[in-house]
Amino acid sequence: MSIASVAHSHVFGIKSDIPENLFYVDDNTVLYPAGRNIIVWNMEQKTQRFIPTSEKGEAISAVTVSSDRHIFAMAERAERGTINLYDVHSFRKRRTLQAAEGFVAKEFTQLAFSSDSKYILAQLGPPEWLLHYFAWEKGKLVATFCTSPVESQRVRQISINPSDGTEMCVVGEAGLKMYRYGEGGLRGLEIRGLPNRDYLSHAWIATDRLAAGTSVGSVVILQSLQVTQELLPTPESLITSARFIIPLARGFAVGGAGGQVILYERHNEMGMADRFKAVKRFAFPDENAEVRCMAASASEGILLAEVMENQVFKISLLAAEFVKQGEDPKFEPLTPPYHHGQITGMDLCIRKPLFVTCSSDRSIRVWNYFALTCDLVKYFPEEPHSVALHPSGLYILVGFSDKLRLMNVLIDDLRLFREFGIRGCRECRFSPGGHLFAAVHGNMIQIYSTWTFDNIGNLKGHNGKVRSLHWTADDKFLVSAGSDGAVYTWNVKDLKRENEHILKSCAYSAAVCGSGGKVVWAVGSDKMLKEITDSTVTCEVESDVVLTQITLSHSGRMMFAGTSQGTIRSIKFPLSGNPDDFQEHQAHAAPVTRLRVSYDDQYLFSAAEDGTLYMFRISDKEDRAIKKDKPLTFADEILITKSDLEEKTLLMSELQRNLEELKLEHEYQLRLKDMTFNEKLKEITERYSQEIEALKISTSVLRTEKDKEEVKHEEEMGNLVGKHQGELHDIESKYNQELMEEYERFQAQQTKTQSMQELWQKEMKEFEIATRKALAETQAEAENRLNQKTAEIQRVGTSERWIAQFYGHRLTHSDNPSTQNLLQFKQEIHTQLRDFDEMSHQNAEDIDTEISLCAARYERKLRGEREEGARLKGENGIMRKKFNTLNKDIEDNKAEIARMREDEKKLRAVIAGLEKEIGTLKKEMSERDELIQDKERRVYDLKKKNQELEKFKFVLDYRIKELKEKVEPRENTILDMTRHIHEISQTLEAHSKSKAAFEEQIADLEARLDRTKEDLQKEHTKAHQGNVYIRGFKVDLEHCVQFIQEPAALKKSAENLFRKYISKRGIAAASQASNELRSAGIDPEVRREYLLQHDVLRDRVAELRVVVEKNSAAYRTDSVKSMTENQALIA
Repeated sequence: MSIASVAHSHVFGIKSDIPENLFYVDDNTVLYPAGRNIIVWNMEQKTQRFIPTSEKGEAISAVTVSSDRHIFAMAERAERGTINLYDVHSFRKRRTLQAAEGFVAKEFTQLAFSSDSKYILAQLGPPEWLLHYFAWEKGKLVATFCTSPVESQRVRQISINPSDGTEMCVVGEAGLKMYRYGEGGLRGLEIRGLPNRDYLSHAWIATDRLAAGTSVGSVVILQSLQVTQELLPTPESLITSARFIIPLARGFAVGGAGGQVILYERHNEMGMADRFKAVKRFAFPDENAEVRCMAASASEGILLAEVMENQVFKISLLAAEFVKQGEDPKFEPLTPPYHHGQITGMDLCIRKPLFVTCSSDRSIRVWNYFALTCDLVKYFPEEPHSVALHPSGLYILVGFSDKLRLMNVLIDDLRLFREFGIRGCRECRFSPGGHLFAAVHGNMIQIYSTWTFDNIGNLKGHNGKVRSLHWTADDKFLVSAGSDGAVYTWNVKDLKRENEHILKSCAYSAAVCGSGGKVVWAVGSDKMLKEITDSTVTCEVESDVVLTQITLSHSGRMMFAGTSQGTIRSIKFPLSGNPDDFQEHQAHAAPVTRLRVSYDDQYLFSAAEDGTLYMFRISDKEDRAIKKDKPLTFADEILITKSDLEEKTLLMSELQRNLEELKLEHEYQLRLKDMTFNEKLKEITERYSQEIEALKISTSVLRTEKDKEEVKHEEEMGNLVGKHQGELHDIESKYNQELMEEYERFQAQQTKTQSMQELWQKEMKEFEIATRKALAETQAEAENRLNQKTAEIQRVGTSERWIAQFYGHRLTHSDNPSTQNLLQFKQEIHTQLRDFDEMSHQNAEDIDTEISLCAARYERKLRGEREEGARLKGENGIMRKKFNTLNKDIEDNKAEIARMREDEKKLRAVIAGLEKEIGTLKKEMSERDELIQDKERRVYDLKKKNQELEKFKFVLDYRIKELKEKVEPRENTILDMTRHIHEISQTLEAHSKSKAAFEEQIADLEARLDRTKEDLQKEHTKAHQGNVYIRGFKVDLEHCVQFIQEPAALKKSAENLFRKYISKRGIAAASQASNELRSAGIDPEVRREYLLQHDVLRDRVAELRVVVEKNSAAYRTDSVKSMTENQALIA
């Protein structure tokens, strides 16, 4: 007992209910949602990586990627709206954000990153339509704002200004609105001049510019909260609505309904800069295509566009620039055309790596799961409800609302082959052997032969719709499950029920059985997986969700189930009864409708109501692929009709004929070119001879001028060398003298600087000593004065205290004049003390001021001395720089002298080269003289050859005349044969008409025969019903005989028998009389005569064709022979 390991391999589909669902990660990788996974698809390597939703997430509601393509965000529908942020390269979850509490909405419908990827804007869905502004790195909700007060007015798109992270734009059914974050909240902004339109999309196309698309196809340009331009749709434009706008480096692209994408770029118009104009139109293969989303690569070399039919197209913007003017570049398909409706049927074949699907989008698609491509797509006027693929992969069964159709799978089409009168067939399956197929007709299952199309039998027993059919591997048993709660195992050979299980409280959706047909596993609406053995439930496994589909591997060792939530479960098999023995994998965003395993047990396929197809790779516990004893080899043959094959054969023969004609034409053109080249050669030879003569004359003139120039050059070189040597000597002596003078001046300045520096240091030392001495004297004098004043103050204070203690009371209460004198004396003492304090304070301030003045004076003097020293140092540096400059000039002069010497050497080398070239030219002139002589001899030979060709031409003309005389009788013969063939064709046409009449008669007779067979079948049915009727009457009569002793009861029972049988019998007899059949036969003499005439005409036509082919071959042989002889004569 083990659980099979299942891993995501590939997905065919894209989640179409998200408006913005396609993003570039790098130039070779795109990101998009499919089902309940985020798909990262490498377009170059054709590989996919899957990032599933969280366990609590119900579905993906929005996706976005940051501008630097390092982070992507995925919004999930849950009890409380959730946003998960992932690293694009490592797929590691970085942060989880949740909506504000206390709201009913369960999902975010739109997401947008800021340009620095630090903030994310999220739009909560209905009924609140609350805009969230997150600082996601901190996990903080910064602000919220209600963007649509009316629940029914949905928000279509949101964004953040790339140059201002606090400015936001929201587009919805309520219009276009701008918001700004500030002071802890969001506030609305007023837009001036905004036209009243139904806005569908928008994009920031510059730092402060916004382009908004409308439902009428126009684009409104806003700048600084003001409308600056409105781009109306042109007559050439087919776009009727601007559903999506994507910014580009030089402008923006607009896509919508109309099968086009329009590229707008900046240009200057009438003195107004940065206006936008439509410059290119990119067309889709389908003129009715409508764009849902677009994405541009980082280098903007590739533009991707997703249409409403769930197909992605691409176009190279660089290659589009080189398209001829007047031609619209075309989008090319990047992905197969995915389903854009609920998938209602799916089946696999054995002999080929193919599986087929049908959908509510009225299409049938044939997929190749090895090449990961869609090989065939065909749309129908009505919706196909079910589909089955023959094990050979060459035929399919399709159930429509009116009939069941058997079709041939051709190389590029599905061709109708047979129709069956089964209405609304919701389930059909071929047997593994392929010789039988079963189709559901209401609550009845009909078994047909694949090769004879005979109805082998009808299986009746279900009271409701049959939802599932499953054949055993040996084609002996068929398992059916229905919404009436019944699961039946049918013996196909005996057309009898072997086992049955009925549970009316459960509507079964799928059932499978083992190889022997004894054990059946079924799932239904009761959330239970049941194992039924011999009509008895032997094991039940409870599930937390409804299991909608179940399948068993062909080896009988693995079991898989699909749920109503879109997940795929790998169940432990055989069943253990434990509800937790399974592994669950996130896949679809809607209930699973079909589940199949490939014949080699390598792959598991699932389809769901969301229109996606998931392919899983099956492996064992150690993640190794399941290996079969004998490897399966796939067939590569295809079907093609006889008419198509004949058409292609005729086309090939016609192309071969055209090739032969082109070869002859090419050879003729080559001969013409040879003649033209010979004439040109003659002209060139004459012109060349004239040019040689002119060159001889010019060469002699140039030789004379060259000699003169050599003499003149030697004289100029001698004068230049003498002059140069004199100037060099003068410059050397001049600069040597200046260098000595500057050096002596530098030495004098250096000596003066040293002496001044020594004097300054000596003066500074003396100044410091004098300053210290004066400061010490002043300080000592001030301290003496301060000590004296302090002692006097202490003395006076002591006397005052003594007087106050001794005479205090007496002085206070005495009126004696001496006492008054003492008081007056006391006041004077206080006055003197105050004056003394004031004088001491002033003396201290005067001393401090004098000290500060002295310090400032000496500081100024010191600063002056330092400045003088710095000035002297600067002058010293200048002199040193001048000295270095002079040394550099001397070196430059020496280098110039060396360079001039090198130039002299080069000039001498040039002179030697020119002399050598003169010798070469002389040699070349002699060689050209010899060549001219050879050409003249060649011209003479060509003239002689031309004369010979003239003779051959005369001979060929005579030969051509003879051939024409021979060809004319043959052409006359061909005309006679053609007339004869025409007569035969008329005869054949008359016979064909008679044949058509016979065929119509035969068809009529066959139809009458079919009606006779149908009537015979009806008579058999009536006879069977009569027998049943008689048996029922006998039973009721026996029941009536029981009352033979009770007349009243016997009478009542007889009356019941009369009412039950006699009146119905009369109605049946009338019906039988009104439906009498007629039959007719075919005259054998007429048929024999028709076959005889047909054989004679066929033999005659064959003989005529052989004669015509022989004559044509002889004519072609003679023509080729004549042409070959002509070519030989011309050569």
